[in-house]
Amino acid sequence: MKIAIVGAGLTGSYLYRLLNGSGHTIDLFDKPIPTRCGIHPCAWGTSRDFDGLVAASGLDPSSYVLVQSDHVVIDDVRIKGDLMTFDKRKLIEDLRGGVTISHAAPEAQRYDRMIDCTGVSRALLPPIAEDLVFRCLQYRIRTTTPLKNQIRLTSIGYAWSFPLSGNEYHVGCGSLLADPRAVIDSTGWIERSLRQNDVVCSCKSSIRLTSPHDSLPFVIRNGGTEVWGTGEAIGCVAPLAGDGIVPGMKSVQLLLDWWGNPIGYKRALLREFQWMKDERGVIDKLRHNEMLGLKDAWVLKKNSRRMSMEVGLKEAAMLMRNLRQPNPAHEQRADESAL
Repeated sequence: MKIAIVGAGLTGSYLYRLLNGSGHTIDLFDKPIPTRCGIHPCAWGTSRDFDGLVAASGLDPSSYVLVQSDHVVIDDVRIKGDLMTFDKRKLIEDLRGGVTISHAAPEAQRYDRMIDCTGVSRALLPPIAEDLVFRCLQYRIRTTTPLKNQIRLTSIGYAWSFPLSGNEYHVGCGSLLADPRAVIDSTGWIERSLRQNDVVCSCKSSIRLTSPHDSLPFVIRNGGTEVWGTGEAIGCVAPLAGDGIVPGMKSVQLLLDWWGNPIGYKRALLREFQWMKDERGVIDKLRHNEMLGLKDAWVLKKNSRRMSMEVGLKEAAMLMRNLRQPNPAHEQRADESAL
């Protein structure tokens, strides 16, 4: 087959690596990346399944891990977990293996299959009717003041500070309701002087929280060309945590498992990410200011096990409460002007 992979971020590059050498002719497409770090969106945190997924590509996962942590502090509560930060840029470069990326728009008629790996853009698939996207502001900083591996919850979103290496940290915020810049300012993690002297890079981006169940279709036909979606383009991002690294790579493996069977692919995705549908339900309750109950706290407790996080029901209920309560210091709705 002649295949176009559109979107050369982590998911698209992972797909390219797994397909390369399979006998297909593969072209990789992406837009020029304007950020200083050369990747967009920026993401440094992931969870325990990362190792096995990277190893499946023939690469050594340990060469990309920056800092491993056995806990995270969420709203001043220390919670055990199996978390890590990794060098996303290096991993993407190694997955691509030096392949030339075309910045031109692919011509559908030239390909048997086009694969949409464009993330939140979802460039090749139809728009999502009930799409749910929040905006993020992120910084990579250097500071001699140690920061914790921590999360601060805000109005349907959170701010984070993750250690990268030495005195470098990744600090950011994403929220459906709050102004991310105001949230970051309120944490005190970044002093204004740092923004002048010690910011390695910064960017704004968006994250899809829609879930695969609300991101159909996954496969369409454009004339004689099949168009398949994978990763964030079809909602494979945890709605509560915003984690799309591991789910994106898992969706690639499912695409390859069901390469000639779009119905099987759809069913496999919905089965694998049923837990995302449950999380999307909690997000919708928060958005509509509906009462949260024990079942919703159980969703957070159960799904946190994906990262080996030991969240009890009492802690889960507290975290849910913090997600829904607006903070007057940063209650402004997030929009492009705020970023």
